[in-house]
Amino acid sequence: MKKLFGTDGIRGKVDEYPIDAGTLKEIGYSFAKVMFGNETGEIYIGNDGRISAKNIEKNLKIGIEKHGSSCISVGLLPTPALGIAMNNFAKKNTAAIQITASHNQFQDNGIKLFNYKGEKIEESEQFKIEEMVLKGESTFTENEIEIKIDDEFKNRYIQYIKKYFSRKITNDLKIKGKINVLIDCSNGAFSQIIELLFPDNLINITAINNTPNGENINLNCGATDTRQLQDFIKFFNGKKIKSSKGLEKVLKLDLGLAIDGDGDRAIFVDSSGDTIDGDDILFILSKHLKNMNTKDVVGTVMTNFGVRECYKNIDLNFIEVDVGDSNILREMRKRNSFLGGESSGHIIINDHKGFLVGDAIITFINVLEVLQRTKKSLSELISDIKRVPSRLINIEVKDKLGFLSSDFTIQIIDELHRRIDTDGRLLVRPSGTENVVRFLIEHKHISELESLVKYLCDNIRSQ
Repeated sequence: MKKLFGTDGIRGKVDEYPIDAGTLKEIGYSFAKVMFGNETGEIYIGNDGRISAKNIEKNLKIGIEKHGSSCISVGLLPTPALGIAMNNFAKKNTAAIQITASHNQFQDNGIKLFNYKGEKIEESEQFKIEEMVLKGESTFTENEIEIKIDDEFKNRYIQYIKKYFSRKITNDLKIKGKINVLIDCSNGAFSQIIELLFPDNLINITAINNTPNGENINLNCGATDTRQLQDFIKFFNGKKIKSSKGLEKVLKLDLGLAIDGDGDRAIFVDSSGDTIDGDDILFILSKHLKNMNTKDVVGTVMTNFGVRECYKNIDLNFIEVDVGDSNILREMRKRNSFLGGESSGHIIINDHKGFLVGDAIITFINVLEVLQRTKKSLSELISDIKRVPSRLINIEVKDKLGFLSSDFTIQIIDELHRRIDTDGRLLVRPSGTENVVRFLIEHKHISELESLVKYLCDNIRSQ
């Protein structure tokens, strides 16, 4: 069992294990050693804008330089942009680190590790790094660390997205008039580049929460909290504001996009202000962008049971794996699947010459393609999705395994199973990145679902 890595890299509270100075130096050294052996290489380091990123980068660099390898900082950059840039670069004896805690708030931070192909490192490599870090046999000298920002990766990503957009939104998909999109950048990694990615003559981008200060990342905004985005769209579209250029034309926000802090999750909001999550998006893309070479779509244990049933109606196979993009990637490679994803909005699309990447902007471009091909709105596209009512309850705990193995918790879980019977399901799982246990409750009757949630909350919180 891994002791350092979670479901997506290494993560924790800043200045606490494993995001403390000593452990980070060990990680930097061990990563370089596992990637390059006795040779030396170059490691590119990006971050999602958290205030702790500079110190974390400094400590990683101390460890990397002890190995004899060098570091190049690429500054504020989305996690998928780092992977895409590495993949395009494809230079041997290179690797990359993204300093991020993804959708968590600024008090947390962590790292995601990539090989020279821009792919997250293998589990076997994670175990090797863990073994070296846990031994902790290295000694480090505190040197003055100079960090210079190289914009090459940022520019390479911008050009990649522009080319990808041109490939997906082709001449046969004539966009009539500009599409007005409100994008919530979550005060994270996309904040500085979001308005540089799309052609102005086709898409009108309005960005909000794009002023990161190091402490406001994912704070009441972005993919984990879409209320602000929803409220703005409801308010604006409800006012029926007319254009000054054409007095008969009512201005309207066609859709909203909420991104998480490091840029791999995408949650959508339609013109009525309703949210459309990863389950919905994965189904929409699967239905309208079918790849004839495969009938397998990969989701997770969290995917709504009602959505799963919808795949049968379009002759596609829903394949379930455990939560985590590494599990989705592994199954997609095994089956050569075209699409995979999670309810959280992390969608992976296999149309990058064998390079599998989850990127909020790439997801957005594919949704735009479906909108143009079908000439339908997002709300129309999800009208045939029959979801089972569900609620996800996150319980903060100090000891996840101790909490789950306690007699009291087991009794509550047994009672929930008894009440649900065959009318829904209960999924209980410890988070791989936080001190949280997640309870997913689904029931075909909304009134009974609310009763189950109340029972859970009233009893669990009494411990």
